[in-house]
Amino acid sequence: MRRRSTILSSLATAVLAVAAGPVSAAVTALVGGTLIDGTGSPPINNSVVLIDGARIVAAGRRDAIAVPADAAVVSTAGLTVLPGLIDIAVHLDQLGHGSRSRWHEAYEPLTDKVVLPVAARALLSAGVTTARDIGTPLERTKPLRHRIDSGKAPGPSLLLSGAHIGRNGHGRAHELIAHTATELRQAVQKLAAQGADVLILDDAADYSPGELSTLHYAAEDAGLRWFAWVQTDADIAPSAQAGAYGLIGLGSDFRDALPTDAVAALTSRAAGGRPVYWALGASVLTNHEWLRSNAAPLGEQHWKAGLPPIIAEELQRSLADINAHPIDLETPTLRYQAQAARIRAARAAGVRFVVGSLAGEPGHIPSRATWQEAEALVTEAGYSPTEALRAATLDAAFVLGRDADIGSIVPGKIADIVAVRGDVLRSIDHLADVRLIYHRGVRYSPTSAEDEEAP
Repeated sequence: MRRRSTILSSLATAVLAVAAGPVSAAVTALVGGTLIDGTGSPPINNSVVLIDGARIVAAGRRDAIAVPADAAVVSTAGLTVLPGLIDIAVHLDQLGHGSRSRWHEAYEPLTDKVVLPVAARALLSAGVTTARDIGTPLERTKPLRHRIDSGKAPGPSLLLSGAHIGRNGHGRAHELIAHTATELRQAVQKLAAQGADVLILDDAADYSPGELSTLHYAAEDAGLRWFAWVQTDADIAPSAQAGAYGLIGLGSDFRDALPTDAVAALTSRAAGGRPVYWALGASVLTNHEWLRSNAAPLGEQHWKAGLPPIIAEELQRSLADINAHPIDLETPTLRYQAQAARIRAARAAGVRFVVGSLAGEPGHIPSRATWQEAEALVTEAGYSPTEALRAATLDAAFVLGRDADIGSIVPGKIADIVAVRGDVLRSIDHLADVRLIYHRGVRYSPTSAEDEEAP
């Protein structure tokens, strides 16, 4: 017990030591970069973005905007300036360890003081300025959100689901078990009372249409949207038919085609002007297959930034040889082989994809997951880089009900802004090379540029 307390204390100290300190000014001018404002307008070369406090006050061409004489000028020359990334499905209580059981056994006691702050900082350092946690108990995530909101800890703005609601548990340490319509209603009311921002339902296929209807109307009464976690293809049709706002995950099936009833339900929703929004988590499998043949990314240093060495070493060991020690993913290679066809079938049925990376899943390190998900939308879903970028910004903000405040760089919105090296409209993977981050108007240091001079 004494040794565990010593480790906890040293790790907590390490987390505080590596937290990037904010740098702020009354008025900041980002000058010279190529601006992609997220509205669909063409890129603006030699742009200016003016930030006053936490808000954007002007954005456009350099020759059209007067920069105040006393502004703090930050050069973005050679960079692409974008809205902060938004990831609508992350696991803050996991960091990508290959074995969930080993991770929870070893690090459950360190979740509050070490794991959650490390995950939050890793996301922010990768340019994620808003994230939605799915599954971590609210009593753990709400204190972290408070520290971020009060400026005491670096991290993205957080929306929280709390525990999933479901019938079977699926071995999760935290889940609200509900077998009847009454219990479903009570679970919704409990999470709403605890302050959940969204509801996540497991086991949709195991509930009757009447029970799902009860959940839907209970969620509406509470003012909450609900999303269905897809365990298998059987969950898709009943979720869409019952009014789920969206889906999360691709499930464990590995057939090339989606079931006929799923396609029909998705198509019907789209035709009725209520498309299903789907956070695929496709990059979990894409990343797994890449690491099987090329473990070089694990040798890079920037994904370890902010991680106490003991955790970084543990993560690297768990992923170093995936072929010899398979990670905890069900039939990953078979699922990956069918993934693109399944995703494109969903797109043809009118689904709208948004970036929900499932950061923290085995092999999916938070500092890399969000840009890898945007990349997967290009390689697997056939999105253009422009479409993938919108899925990670304005569309994601819309799904969260926050598009009035975030998701694009326009006057009046919150100053959540990132700048990356390279042309993301030509190659979306330039999102990995973050050089500047502003979260609510405060500047933070990205992992990829911590040891380099500002541009």
